[in-house]
This record gives sequence, C-alpha cells and structure tokens, in this order.
Amino acid sequence: MSKQSLQSYRYVHFPIKLLAVLITCVSLSIVVGLMKYVPLAERAEHTYYYPFWYTLIISILINLAVLLFLILPLSLIADSVLASLKMKGPITKVICTILVYFLLGLGSALLFAIFVFKTNAFQYVGAYPYVIITTFVFLLWQSGLGWILNRARNQAQTNTK
Repeated sequence: MSKQSLQSYRYVHFPIKLLAVLITCVSLSIVVGLMKYVPLAERAEHTYYYPFWYTLIISILINLAVLLFLILPLSLIADSVLASLKMKGPITKVICTILVYFLLGLGSALLFAIFVFKTNAFQYVGAYPYVIITTFVFLLWQSGLGWILNRARNQAQTNTK
C-alpha cells in the first residue's frame, strides 16, 4: 500500500484490531448470556437451564472463532480496499466504511452458514443477522479504540513540543 492511500483512510493497527476482537467477543457474550438467563423465580419445574457461566463461556468460544477466523482476516482486506479508495470528506468515508463492513458482515455470515449448515446454508437465516451485528460491534470497538489511540498520540506530541 502506498503512503498516500494510507493517508486517505485512517489505518487501524493490528494490535488494536486484536483488542477490538477480544472486547467485542466479551461484550457480545455478556449480552447473549444475560438474554438467555432465566431467573430462579421464573424457572419451570423439571426443566434444566444452563448456568450463566456456561452460556457465557460457550458464547465466548463461538464469538472468538467467528471473529478470529472470519471477520478479522476479512477486515484486513476491507481496510486495504478502503485505503485504496479516494474518498473526500468525512461523511463519504463513514458511508463507505459502513457499506464495506456491511458487505464484510454479509460475506462472513454466508461463509459461516456454509461451514456450519453445509447444504442447508440458506434455510437457517438466524446466523446472518448475528454475524452482521457482530461485524458492526467490531467496527465500533475498533474505531473507538483507534480514536482513543490517535488522541493519546496527538496529546503526547503536543506535550513534547
């Protein structure tokens, strides 16, 4: 990638992407665990409910696999595509980023469905919205962490001058 193309799009470093993967994984797993949890007072008799910690751990493992093996590698490709585009203005950058990450989420969901459901990939559509939402949560965390890092660097540069 040329230096000029990197300047046209704010490049997110790989360690920040990895941290965003971990935070996305944990935050979505907590939300899923809380959604699946049934309080003791509302549980039906003679029915087994998974404990919160079990749901949390299983959700973390599934989210980690999807994020590490699908979304993270494809996001590196998406970032190189965004860096090669000549975008003028912040609104255009945001719209293009949202569009590219939506397509990334759709592609990741399709690959996930093909690997998990094999020939029934299009019969079970429950995975598609979840993977797309996971992609956007990943984008939000990576953008937020990148913004924090850039702001800290700018403050460090102004303090040294």
